[in-house]
Amino acid sequence: MRRQRRTALRLLLVLTLLAATASCLGGPSDRSVLTVLTPWTAGAEKESFQAVIDAFEADNPGITVHASPTRALDQVLRAGVQKGEEPDLAVMANPGALRSYAQQQALVPLDDFQDRALGSGLVELLKSDYDPQWYRLGQAGTERPYAVVVKASVKSLIWYDRRQLDPRSLDSWDGLVGVGRSITQRGETPWCLAVADPPNSGWPGTDWIEDILLHQSGADAYTAWVDGRLKWTSPQVSAAWQEWGRSVTAQGAVHGGPLTALLTSYGEGAYPLFTAPPGCYLGHGALVTPDPAARPGPVPGQDYDFVPFPDLRPTSAPAAAPAYEVSGDLVAMFRDSPGAEKFMAFLASRKAQQIWPQHQPEAAFSANRAVTQTLSRAAPHSISGRINGLLASPATLCFDASDSMPSTMAAAFNHAVLDYLNDPARLPAILTGLDKAQADAYPEPTRSSVCPTSSPSSASPSSPSSPSTATAPG
Repeated sequence: MRRQRRTALRLLLVLTLLAATASCLGGPSDRSVLTVLTPWTAGAEKESFQAVIDAFEADNPGITVHASPTRALDQVLRAGVQKGEEPDLAVMANPGALRSYAQQQALVPLDDFQDRALGSGLVELLKSDYDPQWYRLGQAGTERPYAVVVKASVKSLIWYDRRQLDPRSLDSWDGLVGVGRSITQRGETPWCLAVADPPNSGWPGTDWIEDILLHQSGADAYTAWVDGRLKWTSPQVSAAWQEWGRSVTAQGAVHGGPLTALLTSYGEGAYPLFTAPPGCYLGHGALVTPDPAARPGPVPGQDYDFVPFPDLRPTSAPAAAPAYEVSGDLVAMFRDSPGAEKFMAFLASRKAQQIWPQHQPEAAFSANRAVTQTLSRAAPHSISGRINGLLASPATLCFDASDSMPSTMAAAFNHAVLDYLNDPARLPAILTGLDKAQADAYPEPTRSSVCPTSSPSSASPSSPSSPSTATAPG
């Protein structure tokens, strides 16, 4: 009897060791616990993504999804991949990073699922329900799809104090500049601006410059610039910096002055728009966030509203389709498993794509065209309905330029914005330095999918009407 017990104990020990070894080697392929690396460490974005996870787990009770948030996502993910300790999935806002991991063959293509039917259905859904631009974005410059856009936003928006300003005066660039000048002349401040967001401070300014370049020189110049084929000292790019400078570096142009803009957290930048009297009247970007402590809270569409970013090209130029700068958070799979495949397919579904906009109706939008059309029709005159309408329209959608550049180039761009706000007179030197950074960041020519293909070989479109020499704004 004792011998039988000893034999049974030995057998149990062997089985335990085998199970431990399998666990150390990564375990079986049907992982029941998934880890998703995310940049959302707190607040509404973290809560909204958790709501997406909760809905998935309710439909798939055998799978647990653990969100692992970090503010240093790029660094953590890069280190994990290098050590062979990558997460099951990761969220990336940078198509350049997606392209890099695809080139390293670190990602699982969506058309190479273990469950062939599930993968085929996912790819067909992405082709049928999503704008082709979003699908190309997920291809990361290759012929295969790697990512699903879990959340989208439109950056080409000008926010304004509806109680004080007439939107008809803001529907052209000249009108917008004129309104800013009038506000300054009466001793008030036109623009809200805040660019602090460690470790990526400066990016709100890059959005400004990108938007101006897109609406002043067009999608071809924008794409060539992102791909490293259009220099920073070119007439198109330097003119965009100068135009931005004329709006925000003049005395009294931004709330608190450039130093305050440099030190104020981006999330608090629009607070003065909602004070009484207003500390500023205009803002730029994907969203404005009122001070949560303000009582009563401002009413969207009544106290504040938006107009699309106006075209800067001369009226004599050929008419062009509207263009909007957009951004999105891309989810890609690093470790293949049945659970990870199911989660990727769920993220692209109409059910999942509706959850985030329901939690943040004016800040988060879907890249799924069927969802944006439905939400736009449901409330066509609301702020969220009109932004959904922009996404569902046949407009040209160009992805955020700095997010699409190599990481070293994007970091140099962010830093250049800080330098420029601190000393606008240094613009020529700043742009020359960015040319040098560009030469190092692009060892080989790239072809991004940042804008829909028009004439990608056109690296030198017509120059803008602004002066071509990089000088400090007057």
